[in-house]
Amino acid sequence: MGVERYLESLPDLSHRGVEFLARGEYSLNYLVRGPDLVARLVTGTQMGLPLEEQAPYEHHALTLLAPSGVTPKPYHVDPNPGNLPYPLILEEYLPGRPLDYATDLAAAARCVAAVHALGVPEEHRLQSHPDPAPAILEESRSLAEPYLDWDEAPPESKAALLEGFRRIEGFLERGDLFTGDDLVIVNYDLNTHNFVVENGEARLLDWEKARVAPRTQDLAHFLLPTTTLWRDDTAALLSEVQELEFIEAYLERSPVADVGRFDEQLGAMKTIVSLRAVSWCAWALQETARAGRPIANEETLDRSRRYLEPGFLGDLFRP
Repeated sequence: MGVERYLESLPDLSHRGVEFLARGEYSLNYLVRGPDLVARLVTGTQMGLPLEEQAPYEHHALTLLAPSGVTPKPYHVDPNPGNLPYPLILEEYLPGRPLDYATDLAAAARCVAAVHALGVPEEHRLQSHPDPAPAILEESRSLAEPYLDWDEAPPESKAALLEGFRRIEGFLERGDLFTGDDLVIVNYDLNTHNFVVENGEARLLDWEKARVAPRTQDLAHFLLPTTTLWRDDTAALLSEVQELEFIEAYLERSPVADVGRFDEQLGAMKTIVSLRAVSWCAWALQETARAGRPIANEETLDRSRRYLEPGFLGDLFRP
């Protein structure tokens, strides 16, 4: 195995073997026994970076996050690892099971709060998005336009999707909703399988999309039904009581100066993040239908169809 041979060349690392762990959307992951580490081969990037810069970017994020105690500690990075086909990151292996919304909301809140409480180090090299709304609107529009121009898309679905765009355009007209304050390092993808839970405590993996942004971007992503219903094995629709439980547990560990402004930003961010999610679903369905870049996962297609039903979209974008 190429990974095992590479690890044998590292002078300070001895191990008892390497086994395949999991395939991510943009990575191949191997479990290194001895010191329990994860060797990640970085096969792609969602940050717009050259591939050889993605691995150092993620390693840098893990270095910044290490003081939180709830993220994998970085061990080694090599953007050009000789006989391996992709850049490599070595990081701490964190055991555990995926998050369960029914039992682990408070643990997830403590975990996210520990990350956000770090603030933003002055000399960080992460991408910064102090007001993410314009960029998300642009990205969502580019994803949704082929669907909106597609003759086979249901007219009611198109109309409901366009309402989401109108809502975000209204936020942008204000100009003061996100003013660059209260920024933190965000994960950008807080789904159940990016958490691992063990002994009642949650820790957070997969920091390849880390960036500096308003804290509400992570919180909105975690709470939205587009996230909580996405995977069949962990699907749940959070009640208002559950959402409040999560937010209260979060604010207890990572308080904000202006709770009213925080609540307003969170509400707006839910609409912004959900528009991006359903716009991706629209892209996936249209791409699959024309077979330009088919999406093979039937669960993904089924969920995308459900998310573009007028009733579901109406609930997302209702004022």
